[in-house]
Amino acid sequence: MHEIRFHGRGGTGAVMASRALAKAAFYAGKNAVSFPSFSAERRGALVLAFARINTKKIYRKSQIYEPDTIVVLDNSLIELKDVAKGLKPDGIGIINTTKKPEEITFSKEIDLGVVDATSIAKETLGHPFANSAILGSLIRSTELVGMEELEKGILSVFGAKLGEKQAKRNVEAARIGYEETQFGKSQGGRNYSKLQPWLPSVEELPIGAILPKTTVSTGQSIGPGSATTRITGTWSYIKADINQELCIKCLKCVFHCPEGTIHKKDDVVIVNKSYCKACGICESICPVNAITMIKIKEFSEIKP
Repeated sequence: MHEIRFHGRGGTGAVMASRALAKAAFYAGKNAVSFPSFSAERRGALVLAFARINTKKIYRKSQIYEPDTIVVLDNSLIELKDVAKGLKPDGIGIINTTKKPEEITFSKEIDLGVVDATSIAKETLGHPFANSAILGSLIRSTELVGMEELEKGILSVFGAKLGEKQAKRNVEAARIGYEETQFGKSQGGRNYSKLQPWLPSVEELPIGAILPKTTVSTGQSIGPGSATTRITGTWSYIKADINQELCIKCLKCVFHCPEGTIHKKDDVVIVNKSYCKACGICESICPVNAITMIKIKEFSEIKP
């Protein structure tokens, strides 16, 4: 049995990719299952998807902890999560990146296939969803199914949701991803110990209300706008923006922001866009209409 674990973000197609792969395996005469695991069910939140493929009937229903293959649809995830954890010694990783395999560092050295699936998607589909291109890279790296079976799987799963015309474009993206995959070996040694989740002591548990931003005994910052492993600003391309000429510094926005992302600095009220989820509360309560929701072009604009 071959087990694949997909690492992605909500809204980028990891779940559809696992389903299309499973359907392709079915067309290849094999047994397959796929299923997702969500954190916050919002665009940009971390998502896991799993697929198992076997010539025999599959009875195992658990999540996949020791995969044969890992697939990473967003290369920013390798800085937030040990995606190579549990990967079998002879396993392989597939990652959407512009870098060469030897330029990428995981917790351990692994065999790696790389492809710039985002650029392929933009050119072929007109949007940055990399799932179909990464599938092409996956089947070239593992030979689990052929391109003919993958094409049928994509047409079936993507066609049901996006329509036949868009599904055919996704097939083309998969073909390009297949051809443009490069192989090599990653570096190892990335340390994830600082990213371990905080578990509160009795003294650190909040009592009846929202936990304010504070520093706990481990030295970690917790509370609104403090979780560096959950850059919630990537959930939306829409951000709050303050017109400083109109702002009267009443601070209503500061007290109403549910993420604690608005604060006063050097007598100026600013928005930390890395945590702004575009809820629009600040815009609605501003008494002088100094706050508007704007669209940004790149997530690189919102880094802390």
